[in-house]
Amino acid sequence: MSARVVATHVWPSDIDEPVSVDVLELDWGGPVGDRHHGERMASDTRQSSVFTRGTSIRNHRQVSIVDTGELAQIATAMGIPRIDPGVIADNICTEGIDALTALPRMTRLVFASGAVIMLGGPNAPCTIAGGMLERVYGSRPESFPKAAWGLRGVTGWMEHPGTVRPGDAVTVHEPD
Repeated sequence: MSARVVATHVWPSDIDEPVSVDVLELDWGGPVGDRHHGERMASDTRQSSVFTRGTSIRNHRQVSIVDTGELAQIATAMGIPRIDPGVIADNICTEGIDALTALPRMTRLVFASGAVIMLGGPNAPCTIAGGMLERVYGSRPESFPKAAWGLRGVTGWMEHPGTVRPGDAVTVHEPD
């Protein structure tokens, strides 16, 4: 599989939308400067069967990754012309990873710098991302989750720090 990075973004906690960056710095906490950066996070409704909400746990949602092919499918399903990288708060947008969202947990994405992201699974689509699309394309926020189910991309955490730049090659290593 030949894949490459087409865009990189961070979403600082003090602004309303992600910003494009030429170099995405990834340390053990994920994308430096991003609102999801950190080695730990507070548990939320996704972990409610195990933890009381707000319990400090390992941050397995440090990085959000999407692929242009899946973004195009979502846009078609929503009846909008396109979804540009970064609009739904992805940190890394790739091109050429067919069925990115369907990759198994524990798949490794290896980037040209040696940075490695371990995938934790699909990123569940939500109306927060739908609201981001509404601001740019005028679509209804509640239309995004249904259109994006199984196509929203993946989240992951840093297995090895490094940098990621648009144009970099990315190699997919599925678990044995």
